[in-house]
Amino acid sequence: MKRFILFLLIFPLAYGGFHFWSQQKDQTKGESKAEKKYKEYRVERGMFQMIVSADGVVQPIKRIEIKSKASGQIKALPIEEGAFVRRGVLIAKLDQQDEETAVALAQAELDIAKAEHKQSRRMFIRRKELFRKKIISEEEQDQIGLQLAISKGKVIQSKTALDRARERLGDAIVRAPISGMILQKYVEEGQIISSGVSNVSGGTPIADIANMQTVHIEAGIDEIDIGQIKIGQDARVQAEAYPDLSFSGKIIRISPEAKIEQNVTLFDVVIKVENKDNKLKSGMNTGIQITIVEKKDVLLLPVAALRISEPGNSKGENSKNKTEVLLKAGTQFSPLEITSGLSDFKNVEVLTGLSEGDIVGVVMTSRLKADNDRLEERMKSGRRFGGGKSKKK
Repeated sequence: MKRFILFLLIFPLAYGGFHFWSQQKDQTKGESKAEKKYKEYRVERGMFQMIVSADGVVQPIKRIEIKSKASGQIKALPIEEGAFVRRGVLIAKLDQQDEETAVALAQAELDIAKAEHKQSRRMFIRRKELFRKKIISEEEQDQIGLQLAISKGKVIQSKTALDRARERLGDAIVRAPISGMILQKYVEEGQIISSGVSNVSGGTPIADIANMQTVHIEAGIDEIDIGQIKIGQDARVQAEAYPDLSFSGKIIRISPEAKIEQNVTLFDVVIKVENKDNKLKSGMNTGIQITIVEKKDVLLLPVAALRISEPGNSKGENSKNKTEVLLKAGTQFSPLEITSGLSDFKNVEVLTGLSEGDIVGVVMTSRLKADNDRLEERMKSGRRFGGGKSKKK
């Protein structure tokens, strides 16, 4: 029963397909006898370019992670991500109570040391006069000299201690090391952070800052094309965020070592781009185009008009090939051998054999194949439908 139902489903489709094929066969015979039709292409003069394209990512040239030399609680954090700050402006201010107390004590110690040294100096001068008059002994005079030296040492020690206390107080104030944009902020006001100098973990990062006036575009170039890429070449960069804008750049670095991504061998290329308006943001996806060949005022013809082989290649080699086209003379098309040059698989450079304004033709193909393809798809659909119904039975 299942086979019978399947036969009933497939037979009408097979019969219809055979009938359609018979009609198309007769039509094809008619077409072969009819006059050939041509699609015409005109030889034109213009610019020939070969371009290597790749995807890239915007990277800051100089990105700095800001940390504090001191530990403590953040009392002020007047920055926001995306804000531009100048070198030396306040980034963060920590609680300075302990440091201020240490400075005050060190200052008091210095004042006492200076007073003692002043007193010791006056005493030394007076005792020197008494020694000259032989009122006191040489031993007593040496003792006074020693006290003067000790008081002077205390002044130096106190001054050093004050300088260190003031330095620690200054470490509680974090300022921008460069002028740039705040890319990321890691902490908030009130948070307790650890020192980036004395802490074994490296301390708590406060923010990342970078100068975005000039940026790098890092892109991977296929090993097939890397041989045509040179340092100093111009590149055009277009960010996905600005489809109507393009940026100019120059190649400044080519990686000496390849990397493998999804079984494709790539070489990293770095492009330097001016970013005066700060439109390019760190991490943006971009497309880059590097022109490896550019010829002005050359004869161009679509590759589709060639009858033998596609000339040239995508590497920009100076190859010359003999190939053939169908040149139109009046209403007739005749074979003509030409010499072709470089090709980008869309247009080909014509070196000899044709002139600007010449018309070449390509024989139009029959639509029979497309019709047969559609018929085959209908037959497959019928078989799938029939099989499904039989399984349900």
